[in-house]
Amino acid sequence: MEDKAKKCSSEEDKDIDAISYCGECKIYMCNKCEKYHSKLFSNHEIYNLDKSVDDIFTGFCKESNHSNKLIFFCKNHNTLCCAACLCKIEKDGNGLHKDCNVCLIEDIKNEKKEKIEFNIKYLEEISNTLNDSINNLKKISEKITKTKEELKLNIQKIFTTIRNALNNREDELLLEVDKKFEDIYFDEKIIKQLEKLPNKVKLSLEKSKNIESNINKSALFLNECIKIEKNISDINKIDDVVKKCQNSINQEIKLDTNEQINLLIEKIKIFGKIYVMNKFFFDTSIINDDLKKLAICNWIKQKINKNQIKFEKIFTLSINGSSYEDFHKYCYNKGPTLTLVKTTNNKIFGGFTPLNWESGNDLLKVDKNNQTFIFSLDLMKKFDMINNEKAAIYCDKMKGPIFGASDINIQSNMKKCITYANKYTNFLSNNNLELIGEKGDHETIDIDDFEVFKIIY
Repeated sequence: MEDKAKKCSSEEDKDIDAISYCGECKIYMCNKCEKYHSKLFSNHEIYNLDKSVDDIFTGFCKESNHSNKLIFFCKNHNTLCCAACLCKIEKDGNGLHKDCNVCLIEDIKNEKKEKIEFNIKYLEEISNTLNDSINNLKKISEKITKTKEELKLNIQKIFTTIRNALNNREDELLLEVDKKFEDIYFDEKIIKQLEKLPNKVKLSLEKSKNIESNINKSALFLNECIKIEKNISDINKIDDVVKKCQNSINQEIKLDTNEQINLLIEKIKIFGKIYVMNKFFFDTSIINDDLKKLAICNWIKQKINKNQIKFEKIFTLSINGSSYEDFHKYCYNKGPTLTLVKTTNNKIFGGFTPLNWESGNDLLKVDKNNQTFIFSLDLMKKFDMINNEKAAIYCDKMKGPIFGASDINIQSNMKKCITYANKYTNFLSNNNLELIGEKGDHETIDIDDFEVFKIIY
């Protein structure tokens, strides 16, 4: 929020914006007043109002109703204060630091002098990257806003689909009601037609009495005969309709919801769920599905019995190098790690271990706590160790990460991985390479990329 412009303290120029402030006189001055003031008090320190008034240091306390010089330093709040700030009686803003660890400004000067050298060096280091950080923050903010709007739009689409489905079902039921009543009872139009029948019959009777006089007029005679016969047929229809109504009057048509409406309403109340998922716990180019990231996170949490974990990427094949020496350089002695592998045919699998990858000549490491596991994200399946007496990981001085004896065995050039399903396995069932969806004794896979994360908990 922008600072509200200060006005000149002079009564004559009180509507003019101030351009400066005198710390000694505690007054704001316009251009005219500053000229006179400078002539009268050349030794006063004048502050230009080209920045926030709050940033101007006058040497006096800015707390409400305080006009004392700042001669004390509060260590608890890392701020300068005056005598009123230390007053034991709390009134009108006094006593804000009465219970704090306070010293004279002179007593803290040397300590602050030593610290400022460090702070200046730190500011010089971050000043070069500050603009980049601000720009990144803006991009993140824009992305968050976009994600929020996309989520709202998705919700609107879902409920529009539901409303359309309900409207269609309503139309279907309304049409079905009409059909049921027509089938069981009668068409309402028949009554309207039958209401006209008495007049037709009366007219037919009158004409029938004179019909013989028209016998020589063949067409006219036949027409009158047909009308009479039709009227008689319509009269007989009344009996049919009455009989049909009498037979169906005991039948009742109802809307059978079977409490479905209440169940539907309850389901609507809990339909959908807005949940927060940490999209950024994986800075990975291998997985673009947040639910898969969440699955890995939950698998690890369950294994180590921790609620909170952090992921720190320490190695990427495509960035940090494609030799086993590069893997050893970045990943050895890092504690618990997660390995993610993406093949050239877009299969994703990997493994977690709480054990250290470390240098050694064919070093087999056992995980007595049974926390090491491997997984397939294509199957969304985790594979635990069959026997925690066997090797959980295998540190080979001339290869990449190896889980089990050779369940996941990343070779020396780091672009090849072999998975076994025989006596070498410690995770998978025999003769079934579920990890990559293949069957057989073993399979050699071409690696597109793989990443290693240090797990912090």
